[in-house]
Amino acid sequence: MEQSLTATPDVANIPSISSSAMLVQLNVSVWTARKKDKAATAKVAREAGASDKAGTYNKNILAGCTELEDLQRFVGNARNDHYAMTAPWSDMGLRLIPTTAFFDYVNHMTGLEQEYWRLYKLFEDAYQWRTSTAMAELGNMFDHNEYPPVDEIRRKFGWTLSKQPVPESGHFSLDMPNEQQEMLKREYDEFYGAQLQGVANDIWSRLKKNLETVLRQLSPKDEFDANGNQKYNRLYDSVFDTSLELIRMMRDFNVTGDTRMTAIADQLENTLYGVNTDALKNSESLRLEKQQEVKDIIRNLPSLDI
Repeated sequence: MEQSLTATPDVANIPSISSSAMLVQLNVSVWTARKKDKAATAKVAREAGASDKAGTYNKNILAGCTELEDLQRFVGNARNDHYAMTAPWSDMGLRLIPTTAFFDYVNHMTGLEQEYWRLYKLFEDAYQWRTSTAMAELGNMFDHNEYPPVDEIRRKFGWTLSKQPVPESGHFSLDMPNEQQEMLKREYDEFYGAQLQGVANDIWSRLKKNLETVLRQLSPKDEFDANGNQKYNRLYDSVFDTSLELIRMMRDFNVTGDTRMTAIADQLENTLYGVNTDALKNSESLRLEKQQEVKDIIRNLPSLDI
């Protein structure tokens, strides 16, 4: 039977994580190079017999600028890496990273930052030329006033990665009556427990989604080939690589010492140990065996009624 994860942990029974985890926040900005064209918006509305409030026409003032497109695409992938390597902590963008994974995380993000500024320099070098070529792309919608000088463009880009320790209520030292301090500590302990539960829920959620994909790939199709042989879904190495990465995350992010998370990580590691997609493709019995093992792991996952 699935167990619920909705209950907030008892903070008094949770080991301190101030020395086993950090909080990080990534802020990356990139110019969209999109502008609302009032004239085009009015023209479209007029031709459609619609109100000006019915919609807007936004033009890409650097249409065809592959340097900016590459940078925008890179930023999206960099944010995805940041999210994949951390767990949510607060609505303000802070995310948790265990100290066991902190070194690799910082090295990875440092490499991404260097690549970000390399791509930015390529864009900056091409900016003046791309501005002139945009005239041909935009036709009558081109407006030279919409293209800031390079020194202003630079301020539209930025990369900041901030790091800070995880605060705990025991660190509160405030100039107020003890009764009020205790009330604040209790309130923070509730928040602290809820955030730790959120970290666990995030890992469980990622794992469930991945294992459901693994199970689907391992499972047979409802069809047979011309020789009467059972057909199977296609296997992707990337999906199994994600499973192995999640094993590491379950160990690194298990800052509360959850024995169930440790057991699931061990179970999944035993299931995938020494297994690759080639072996699964060449052995129907192995494939069905792993299908059942993954199904059992999914059955043992806690529910996420959050």
